[in-house]
Amino acid sequence: MSLEQAIKDLTAAVEANTEALGSGGGESKAPAKTPAKAPAKKPAAKKPAAKKTGPGPDDLAEAFGKYMKAGSKEDRETAKTHVRAIISHFDVDRITNLDAEHYEEALDLLAQFQAGEDPLGDGEEDEEEDDSLM
Repeated sequence: MSLEQAIKDLTAAVEANTEALGSGGGESKAPAKTPAKAPAKKPAAKKPAAKKTGPGPDDLAEAFGKYMKAGSKEDRETAKTHVRAIISHFDVDRITNLDAEHYEEALDLLAQFQAGEDPLGDGEEDEEEDDSLM
């Protein structure tokens, strides 16, 4: 639909609406078309905003919060140690201060800790053992 045609349709709808109000009521078919057109355009504008490329800050805070609050007291202490290691790895003071580009990596590290692995193990213990053998 061209812009000129849209203006003509809207003008006709306004005139019909004005006429209906002036005569004390009545229905006009033109105003019914106008609301149908407006909602059709709004979802198109929301589509790019709805695309999510990766985890957001809320996802990060929720995942780390759940991990630190789950289990026994001993589990929670272990979780705090793991979270501190992740925070230290990224050189930030809080996990929520992490740059967005590192969210996915931080969540991967957290998942590995949850699986019982040590993804940030420096290997210092292994090096010490190797040195003692020489």
